[in-house]
This record gives sequence, structure tokens and C-alpha cells, in this order.
Amino acid sequence: MDDKQRAEVLEAALAQLLQPLKNIPFTAVVRALAEHSILKMDPTDAHDADLIGKLSQAATICGERLRANPIKRPRPNEVGNDVEPYVIDAVKEVGLTCARPVTKSGALKSTGYPDILITGEPGRKTYLECKIFSAETAGTTQRSFYLSPSDDFKVCHDARHLLIAFEMVATPIEGSRNSAYSAVAFKLVDLHDLLCDVKYEFNSDNRRLYGAGMVLASGQV
Repeated sequence: MDDKQRAEVLEAALAQLLQPLKNIPFTAVVRALAEHSILKMDPTDAHDADLIGKLSQAATICGERLRANPIKRPRPNEVGNDVEPYVIDAVKEVGLTCARPVTKSGALKSTGYPDILITGEPGRKTYLECKIFSAETAGTTQRSFYLSPSDDFKVCHDARHLLIAFEMVATPIEGSRNSAYSAVAFKLVDLHDLLCDVKYEFNSDNRRLYGAGMVLASGQV
């Protein structure tokens, strides 16, 4: 096999390997990345029913506060992170203990899944992710949930994995690039049965991108 044939075989193999994977159970993803299990919510269980009730109450509190003090941002994708402090305050207000989750090494990392860890009686832990959506995007195939592998993952317990999402409406602010975002509804989701897709990505760095032999022209502007 000559070099050209080897290159053709390699390219064909890569093309097969890079086909997106579809409908991977989220439980399997977390198990593989964190070696921990996702516990399924049982609405007939008294503890789980109480948790659902309190988080629903917290969501109502968030909605009231977001209407009284809307988030001002130019783009909706910037609003999601701004919702998290509202949720943390409201969750504490309804009597639940919560904090930002730490990684396996004990570091506090603000980015990445999940956003909040709720702790209650011994043995009961719940991870809570915060999201936003609009009425127009709620039923579409727009990608809205992401989880990237990490050497220092924030999932460190067998726990329930929930997501609280707020339906936001935007009101343009005259004379400003910003709009005022407030919540009109919420959804509380059990992620136990979530299915995920894997989309591969190639990347490089500045050293290789702007290295010798790459730049065709440069100058001051």
C-alpha cells in the first residue's frame, strides 16, 4: 500500500468515525464521565413530591422577581446565566439548602454542567441545571443542552438531575441595544430519561494557526 492509498484509507475511516452519535442515554453519559448514577424522580414518593413542590414554589418566586426586575441584555443567550442567582435565592427561600457544586478536586467552577447542588437529609442530593426558552423555540430542534467531558467534573454524587427552565419574553428598551427579559412560565424537568447526541469537533490553537508557513500576509492597520 503506497502513501496515497494509506491516506485514502485513513480519510475513509475518519469519515465513518465522525458520523454523529444519536440518542445516547444521559444516564450512560454521566456514568461514563463521573462514575455516578442518576436517580429517577418518583412523584409518588413523599420526599420527591416535596422536592417538586418546593422547586415549583421557588420557580414562582423567580417569576415574580423577574417581572419586577427584568434582566437587561442585548441577546437572549446571555440571559441564562443571569437567571441562576434568582434560582439560588428562591431555592434557599423555600427551605432547601443549595450551593454551587464543587468539582472532584474540590474546586469551585462556575461554568459547565450542572449549575446548582441541592442537599437535604443525608443521602439525598439533587443537581439542578438552569435554562431559558421562548414560546417560539420550545418545540423546535434547536440545541439547548450541552455537556462537555472534563478531567475535573462537577458531578461527584449519585443524585437526582433536574432542570428548571423559564419561558422568557423580551421587551425592547427604547434607545438601547438591550431588551428587558422577564419570565411568564416554567418547566421542571427530570433528566433521567434524556437522550443526547454527540457531535465531533476538530480544533487547533494560535501557535499552529499563525505559525511559520501559514500566514500569507500581515501588517499594521
